[in-house]
This record gives sequence, C-alpha cells and structure tokens, in this order.
Amino acid sequence: MTVERRLVIPMIGVVLAVWLLGTWVTKYSLEEMAVYTPIAVAALGALAGIVLLWVKIVRDSWRGRSSPDA
Repeated sequence: MTVERRLVIPMIGVVLAVWLLGTWVTKYSLEEMAVYTPIAVAALGALAGIVLLWVKIVRDSWRGRSSPDA
C-alpha cells in the first residue's frame, strides 16, 4: 500500500482540527476527545459524502430541466 505523501500533512491537520475543535465545542477533555476523534472524522466524512451526493442530484436535476430534449 502506497501513501500519497502530499496528502499526509493536510490529513494530519484535519484530524488535529477536528480533535481540538471537538474539545472546544463539547464537554469532553482532550483525552476523551482523542478517543472520539476517529468517530467524529468518519461522521464528518459521511456527512460530506451525503452533501456531495445531494449537490450532484440537484445539479443533474437542473440540467435535465434546462435541456430541450426533456
């Protein structure tokens, strides 16, 4: 398995941001949030996937309405 080295630093930054922001927003301590951070990252990834899916659905729907073939 190869690792995209150019993506490692941004991903570390994202995980640290989720960890620290989660600690600031919630009642959890740094240690507790360190345990929940993988769950939070997965949940945010799933949310981003759902948002992108709906953006694609709406965009394709608008394209379908504006085409003269429909």
